[in-house]
Amino acid sequence: MGGQLHLGRLFGVPIVAGFSWLLWIFVALYLMAGFFPDQIAPTEGRAFFLAVVVVVLYVIALVGHEFGHALMGRAFGIETERVELWALGGLAHLSRGSRTPKEEFFVAAAGPAVTLLAAVIAALVVGSVDGYDLRTLWQIGTLQYSGSTAVSAVAGIILFFEGLALIFNLLPALPLDGGRIARSIVWKATGRPERGTAFAAQAGKLLAGLLVLAAIWLVAETGSTFNGLMALFLAFFIWQNAQAAVIPTEPRRTQTSLVPTSAVMESSPVWVATTDTAAEADAQAFDGHGLDWAVVLDPHGRLQGRLAAERVREELAAGRPTTPAGELLSGGRGPVVRDDVLLHKLMKDKDLERLGALPVVDGDGVLVGVVSREAARQALVVEGGLRT
Repeated sequence: MGGQLHLGRLFGVPIVAGFSWLLWIFVALYLMAGFFPDQIAPTEGRAFFLAVVVVVLYVIALVGHEFGHALMGRAFGIETERVELWALGGLAHLSRGSRTPKEEFFVAAAGPAVTLLAAVIAALVVGSVDGYDLRTLWQIGTLQYSGSTAVSAVAGIILFFEGLALIFNLLPALPLDGGRIARSIVWKATGRPERGTAFAAQAGKLLAGLLVLAAIWLVAETGSTFNGLMALFLAFFIWQNAQAAVIPTEPRRTQTSLVPTSAVMESSPVWVATTDTAAEADAQAFDGHGLDWAVVLDPHGRLQGRLAAERVREELAAGRPTTPAGELLSGGRGPVVRDDVLLHKLMKDKDLERLGALPVVDGDGVLVGVVSREAARQALVVEGGLRT
């Protein structure tokens, strides 16, 4: 995270910004200060003040978008390492990829939902001041709306940018949120995450090509070199990340399959101590996490077995919330996988296929993580991993 500004924390998640974000701030302030007509901003000082208000509100909406991803991810047990702001928007760095189409859909859709909320609020402000009619919306959509007051003028600008961001971000192309949503739908329909990735990645390449054509048109027909360069920059960004998400070639698959299990496991799984009570186990491992089982460890971190959520809830229903988790285990430690087992051998493990996930232990039997069948399969696909 070197070379980045640390802007603080929200919900325990660090917010950082790159230097490109600072450059964007200065450019945005300069452009916005010249946008307001004289009747709204009769002095340069007032114009600059309104520009600051617009930029601050836009950044708040942008951070809200990224925390939509972060908080929805947290609901599925996915933590966010940091939220990064940069010239083209923001990025929530999630601790892991989605394990199911449902996770992928809701985590991806949460960001645009916040953007939609911001646009609706801006629209309500505009309407309450200048009325609700199609003419006003047309003026906002074509950047011809100046507003009758400073409040409606600022709200109109926010509505334009939030509406534009929402429409663009919902395009079904990686690395946009719409691409992740499309990926989840194809994944759900086919049962194959790599097919969803391939579909959304190809759509991303198509979108990048269309942006190149748009850049040429902007320069040739409108003479807007700046907008043309921005379109080209955006096209390059989308192409690069869509290319990175395409299903790799067979030689690449062979190389990836030689990595150890430790490289694809979840290194911070939910776990329960043998001395934890059934009530404690339910609260920290099952209630709200959506897990079917959790690993149980002794005081030295050695795996004792897998505790089923159903078994815990049976104990609670029977009025025995203080039963130690260690007494609720059955069948011994159960199937595990060593952390040095290679991926191509892991994919042949019948227990992994049957159970969906396995605890990972080192040579001393100490738990080092949990590997899922889906994570092992997705390791054979180069993920783009970006949310804008």
